[in-house]
Amino acid sequence: MVKLAPTASCSTPRKLNLLVTQTARRSERFQHDTGKGNWRSAVWPSSPVLKKLTSTSPNSKTCSVGNNDDNNDVATVVPFLRSLKKRDQQPQDDCDLTDFGSDSKHSPTLFDLRNSEIKLSRAALRPQAKLVAGSDVVCSKADEVSSPEEPLSSVGALARSSLFQELSEFKATADAKILMLPDYLPDHEKELVKDVTEELRLGCQVGERNIAIFKLGTAEKMAPLHPHHRLARHREAMMDDLYVDVSELAQQGKDGFIARLRLRRLNSGSGMRHNMLWDVASSDGVAESVSEGEGGVYAVQSRSSGQKLAMFKPAEEERFVREGLFPGEGAVREEAAYELDARMNGFSGVPTTAVARLHLSNIGRTKQGAVQKFMIGSIGSMEGFGMPFDLKKAEEFVPVDQVHRIGLLDVRLFNTDRHPGNILLIGERAPYTMVPIDHGCILPSWFHLGEARFDWLEYPQSKVPFSSAAMQYIDALDADADAMALRRLGIREECVVTLKICTLFLQRAALAGKTLHWIGTFMQREGCFENPSRLESAVLSACQACGIPFTFVPNEYNEQKGSIPLGVLSRRPPNEFYRQLEQCLQEEIDR
Repeated sequence: MVKLAPTASCSTPRKLNLLVTQTARRSERFQHDTGKGNWRSAVWPSSPVLKKLTSTSPNSKTCSVGNNDDNNDVATVVPFLRSLKKRDQQPQDDCDLTDFGSDSKHSPTLFDLRNSEIKLSRAALRPQAKLVAGSDVVCSKADEVSSPEEPLSSVGALARSSLFQELSEFKATADAKILMLPDYLPDHEKELVKDVTEELRLGCQVGERNIAIFKLGTAEKMAPLHPHHRLARHREAMMDDLYVDVSELAQQGKDGFIARLRLRRLNSGSGMRHNMLWDVASSDGVAESVSEGEGGVYAVQSRSSGQKLAMFKPAEEERFVREGLFPGEGAVREEAAYELDARMNGFSGVPTTAVARLHLSNIGRTKQGAVQKFMIGSIGSMEGFGMPFDLKKAEEFVPVDQVHRIGLLDVRLFNTDRHPGNILLIGERAPYTMVPIDHGCILPSWFHLGEARFDWLEYPQSKVPFSSAAMQYIDALDADADAMALRRLGIREECVVTLKICTLFLQRAALAGKTLHWIGTFMQREGCFENPSRLESAVLSACQACGIPFTFVPNEYNEQKGSIPLGVLSRRPPNEFYRQLEQCLQEEIDR
């Protein structure tokens, strides 16, 4: 039998057989790929891009995006996907397809919610999606680490929401250049900080003691220094700007002295702080130690005339111990009390106060601390008199509005040290004017609200309803603006949260017709101070409602103390916390 050599025409059936085999295989592959497409559509149901992919007919789709056998199909699909991007009206699901085929791990910011009506606590939780070349799945940065999307109640989602809100506010604040976060954040939250800063197009630098978040425009100014040196220089600049060396500035004369103060930090107000600091710095003052108060307290008086000019409390000599407060923070809180009261036209009468560096000849070296104007005409404090129990006699001694002014200040700032010794009485005879002093123990951390101390709860004036002037004052309080003022003074963020909690509670309670006595009793623990106050219980309920891991733990004296893991949520809860807290407080007020 003779075998014929194959010809060109004989190879055609073999090609047909090969094509038939490939077609069958591609049909099986398409059936498998359809299942993947349906799974993707179930996970991200709102994406128009994925809906289009899953609805492609078999005749027009011979290869999935993940099939690398035919590059022409990919070249056809990519422009089509790009055209669909504009149709996606849901920013949280929008896909940046311009980097299709790139191996870059990071994608640019896809949306900005600063001016959006969407609640940040929820809007920030949706992961950014991106298509990866050579893959059958649409994945997000969150998928590269764990599950696709965390529920709102999870701690990680709440922490991300809190960071997104804070950093968005920072980015939107024109005069804010650098935001310092504490270094006690755990490693996984530091990575979360980096992710959120990248998403918002901000810079992030981890230092020895702090994490610096900065706007990218400030990076060039910091570039010449080593990263740790940059942060150290920024911390030193903040301290120099806060504690002005008035003795050094006084060498330029009064006009130059005041001009420099305005350029530094004291650039607002009526000039009372400028004049007070000038008097102290220019009089060659000497310090006389006094025994009142906790920590070192000095009366600054003129060497020539002997006139008392101010009271000086060095920050390094603070000795008080309070939960949620650290030694050395009292001086700044003294000025914070004056600053917030001055914003309300001095409603509570806090004396003029500023932090500064003073060089007093008999002390021998420069010290930084709080300088407070000496109150002339004081006949002493409430400690030397006492308040009558009868309302009529009490009003003859001190008017109702005087007690209310001090009480509202203490509620607003959560004073942990209001006792008779730090309420001065001014006047030659009754009725006297009350002046509150010693505010170094205000604004503890929001999870340490167990040490409120209000001596005025024993005053009968506290049970009298608020006047119209007091109600106008309460209604005009702006917690957000006050929070900005506290941050400029370097008050820790967890203490700023306390201000917001107290302002919210005060406004809700006053609107419901509650008295100062009822409000103070709500905030202060009863009896031996073992069990949480009603305010603390409301905070606990709000935390439980939104998933913040806050609880109470008994100490060695069986006192219930607030406890929360240090991190993003202990520093600043998300907005969802305040919404839940408002509901819990309203329920308690309505009882």
